[in-house]
Amino acid sequence: MCRLVLALVALTGVVGADAQSSFVISVQNASTRVGEKAVILARISMGEGFRITDSYRHRIINLSGSDGVELERAVVPGSVRDGSIVFTVRVTPKSVGTHTVHGVFRFSYHAAGELDIRAAPFEAVITATE
Repeated sequence: MCRLVLALVALTGVVGADAQSSFVISVQNASTRVGEKAVILARISMGEGFRITDSYRHRIINLSGSDGVELERAVVPGSVRDGSIVFTVRVTPKSVGTHTVHGVFRFSYHAAGELDIRAAPFEAVITATE
């Protein structure tokens, strides 16, 4: 009986932690003509009571694009602006159509004396026309 109570308490703690959103990721996809550079903007905003860790090297790593898109960099640094982390991913489509870009966000935030370093998937779309 004691083990069951401990398991339920642990499960409730996890559900409570997930219900409180510590961050929100938004991505602004891009569109441009074939051969012209475009910018995909991504932003990580903190939830109530959470703060960005200024000293951490926020970045998107392992950036890769589908066939038909060229990335300027494989790693894109983030900058802290107005309480959010902003990332600028520069891409150039090489063919007409919709192309995907994938990577991994690496960022850090803190609250109530606890530091958290996180990884989250990055996915964006670049649409190219003639």
